[in-house]
Formats: sequence, structure tokens, C-alpha cells
Amino acid sequence: MSPRLLIQLMLGLAPALAIVPATAIAQSAIAITPVRLIDGAGGPPVQAATVVIRGDRIEAAGPAADIPIPAGARIIAGRGLSAMPGLADLHTHLTGGWDGEAVDFVGYRRMLGALLNAGVTTVLDPGNVTAWVKQLHNEIGAGRLDGPRIYYAGPVLDGPRPIWPDISAAISSPAQLPHFLDALKRAGVTFVKAYGGLNDTLVRALVDSARSRSLRVIADVGGRNGSLGTAQTGVAAFAHAGRLPVTDEAIRYMADRGIATISTLAVHESFTRRRFQNRGFLDHPLLAEVMPPNYRAEILAWSTANPPTAADSGRLARFPIALRNIKRMADAGILIVAGTDAPYPGDYYGEGLHRELELLVEAGLTPLQAISAATANAARLIGPEARWGTIAVGRAADLILVHGDPSVRIGDTRNIATVIQAGRVVDRAKLRYDPRLEPDFHPSPLRQP
Repeated sequence: MSPRLLIQLMLGLAPALAIVPATAIAQSAIAITPVRLIDGAGGPPVQAATVVIRGDRIEAAGPAADIPIPAGARIIAGRGLSAMPGLADLHTHLTGGWDGEAVDFVGYRRMLGALLNAGVTTVLDPGNVTAWVKQLHNEIGAGRLDGPRIYYAGPVLDGPRPIWPDISAAISSPAQLPHFLDALKRAGVTFVKAYGGLNDTLVRALVDSARSRSLRVIADVGGRNGSLGTAQTGVAAFAHAGRLPVTDEAIRYMADRGIATISTLAVHESFTRRRFQNRGFLDHPLLAEVMPPNYRAEILAWSTANPPTAADSGRLARFPIALRNIKRMADAGILIVAGTDAPYPGDYYGEGLHRELELLVEAGLTPLQAISAATANAARLIGPEARWGTIAVGRAADLILVHGDPSVRIGDTRNIATVIQAGRVVDRAKLRYDPRLEPDFHPSPLRQP
């Protein structure tokens, strides 16, 4: 072969070689085996399973006898562990702080770290400063910041005198809605949130205007949560289970129309002060390792200086109503989605979701139903774009490995051994609070004095 012909052949091959995509190079796999597999969709656990991850997706999952381990795969020993989908908290406010009244924006790393350390790989923030929460969303999505996947609603749409002025838009007329909804659409929100200052007539106008922009509305309308009148406005979900008894008629209507409920039992419990009857929960590693000392000190001082009041006792007496609402809704086929409304006293980022699961079981759900509320059900509420929430082929490789069997003992979800996010084993040690890297920032009031 002449040199000239050889050069021509090489030049002819060069374009073909140049267009081979980098993804064609085989990615190394991770195999978790043998492990108890809880798929998140409510199916019975597979007691001896293998889960194979390649890249950021689940490549295979099922009985170990049926799943070959790819050559060269990294093996994670799963004996004694349960594999679950990464958890989702679809009602948490990424403001920082601990008391529901003050924010700690500059301490954002501790907030995100507490969530991810607890195996919470997805959140919905249903009320915040749009630019702030969108930046968190973008930076985490680009891989420049560690934290859970974030969906967001931007500011809440409230009445003419908003309860939370800094994170609200004041609405007194349907004529205002296009201005705010167009801005929220451009900002890429997942939901629009209606707040308690809007009557049902305004909520209906909001739902209709949002629908014309392919947006859905979730509602936190105080004592009207779970009410038939607000359900009939066409909201996609209630942001709380409701503190007052939900009528059978409202439950039937919600079930027929596919209106979901975000549980938030943890925040209801917070207002009862029930958790502080034994403050030992503050010593759990999911709190102790991520909460800065000044937070802990302030929480203990608050709980000591503010003994339960008659109002707290009344809330405690009514707490079983919220539990019964959840059970009745679940029995009727309403989609129950886990959320915490963190942060509030006794309801902190990450650990609060594990408390939420325990409260769902206290309400009468099975452990598998509670797990589904924080996995598959959460993905269903977000919609078709959510390619997470179950351990199944092609789904996002967001998983947690826990010691024990949470399908029997829901508290075992707390016993986290490993968190895997988008196929990457998370270095949880880097998520713990480290005073050498971050000052003891103190929360600042959110509502204006």
C-alpha cells in the first residue's frame, strides 16, 4: 500500500472516529448485593436482591439469582441492609433556621447537608424567594453544590395582607394574576402555591389562570385545607392534611378528581410540643451531626423557657384529627405524599422526614405505604418529568441503604449506611457540621417586626 493511499484511508476514517460519543465508552457499574429491596412502589420486599447502577441510572434490579453482576463492577455488600429509593420531602422551606420564624440563608450548606445526609434526595420548596431557591436548584443540578434535587414554587400567593411579606405576592383581584403567573412561569416553577388569605373565588381564578399556562396549584388555606369548597376550585393538592375533620363528601370528591394531600404531620406535632416531652431526639445522629451548636442551644432554651400553654394543649388534643384525616384519605385512594414543612421546633431538615414516616405509620398506614408516600407517590405528584421515586430499570439511581427492615419497623429508615445520589456514593462525612469551615451563623427574623 502506497503512503498516499494509507494517508487517504486514515483521513477517511478520521471523521468516523471523531464522532464516537464519549458515552459510548462503557461506564463502570455498581452492584449492591445481596440486599433487601424495597422498591418504593409498594410491592413486597425482595429479600435477597441485586441492584445494578451504571452512570446515573438503575440498570437492573430484582432477585439476586436473576441479575448477573457486570464484569468489573464495584460491589457494595448489602447483607443485613435494605435498599430503598432516595426519600422526597415535598413540603420544606429552604430558608434555614429552626423555628419557622427566622431564616439562615448564609448557612445554606448546613441545611442542604442535613437533608442529603438523611437520605433526602428530592425536595419541593412551596414558598420562598424565587431567585434564591432557583439558584440553589441550578447549582445543585450543575453539580457545583451538594444537595437534594429541588423543585420550587417561588413566593406564595396570599391575600392583600400577606402573613409572610418577604416571600409572598399580595393578591386582591384576579386582574393581578397574569402578572405574577407569567413571572413564575418564566422562573420555571413546578407549582404555584395559594395561601390562606385567598378566598375560594380567588383560588378558583388562580387555578384557571395557572392552568392556561400549564401550571398547577397547591393550596395551604389554613382551616380550609381538605375542605370541599377549596377542593372544588381544581387545586392539584392540599399542602397540609388539615387540622379539622375532613368530610366524607370532600374525601370522595378528592379521590374522584385525583387531588393529592401532602401530609405534614411533623409540623402539626411541632405545634403540640409533643416531641419535647423527651428531648432525647436531639441526640440522634441525623440531628446531632448536622445541627450547629447554637441551633441546639437555642432549641433547648426555647423548650425550657416556653412551657406548654393552654393553646398547645388544645393543639395536642386535636392532633389525632390530622392522623385520622390521613388514614381516611389513604383508605379512600387519595394520593398521600410525605412532607414536613420544616424547619420548626422538633421538625428539622432531613430528620423531620423520618419523623414524618413514623407519624404516617402512627396514623394507620403500613410501613410500605409510608415509604411510598416519600418515594413513588411524591414522584407521581411532581409528574411525568420525575424519573425517580422507585428502584426500577431506567430510573434515577437515587438510593439509600439502611440497616434493618423498614418494611416491618419504619424507624429503621433512620439507620442510614449509604446514600447514593445520581449513581454517586455520597461522602456523608463532608455533610456534617464543621465549625472550622462554617461560622455559627445565627438566624434572622423573616417576618418584619
